[in-house]
Amino acid sequence: MIDILFVRPADDSAAIQVAVWGQAVRQMAGGFKTDDLSGPQATRKSVDGKLAAGARHLFWFGHGTTTDLIANGQALVDGKNINHLSGGMLVAIACYAGDVLGQQAGVPSRCEAFLGFDDELGFPAAAPLPMMLAVTRGLSCLFHKSHRIGCAADQLRKQFDVVRLDYKNNGVAYGLSASDARTAWLFAKSNRYSVRTHGDLSTVL
Repeated sequence: MIDILFVRPADDSAAIQVAVWGQAVRQMAGGFKTDDLSGPQATRKSVDGKLAAGARHLFWFGHGTTTDLIANGQALVDGKNINHLSGGMLVAIACYAGDVLGQQAGVPSRCEAFLGFDDELGFPAAAPLPMMLAVTRGLSCLFHKSHRIGCAADQLRKQFDVVRLDYKNNGVAYGLSASDARTAWLFAKSNRYSVRTHGDLSTVL
């Protein structure tokens, strides 16, 4: 059994960027047994196979809908295969999944807890690094301090607040126009208020 399955489809330009964030998070997981399905390796068949073989936690970096985590228009994670998670947590750095899928995941018969977003997950394509740092720093307490998933949600919100001010005050330094910097901090504000958790918020890795 593996501790954490990372899935990073990178099926378009936005997902490629978010897959980079996933790799940065994966690098924090040195003390855990991990597996990684990235790019073309991320298919429904491969995800089903890894989950069936035993994975305690699933970290997804890519696209989402309210009911599915998707790549190339296909559901790779949904209400069916999350039944194969061996307890643990589902973390979805993806749009919308904090709605229906998050509620499905956060029940004891599936996994123990969910962390994700219930709206668009936005970032400026011309300056994504601050948003990546918000995500990696927000999730770092799970790996470095063995904190609970509820703490990680709180840290994500705090980091998006930090990044919102960073884009607002330093957007020009990131090569953004005044209007693009304003859009970037609005993305960060929206991300902050879209963070959602379900299930047992004391769950740890």
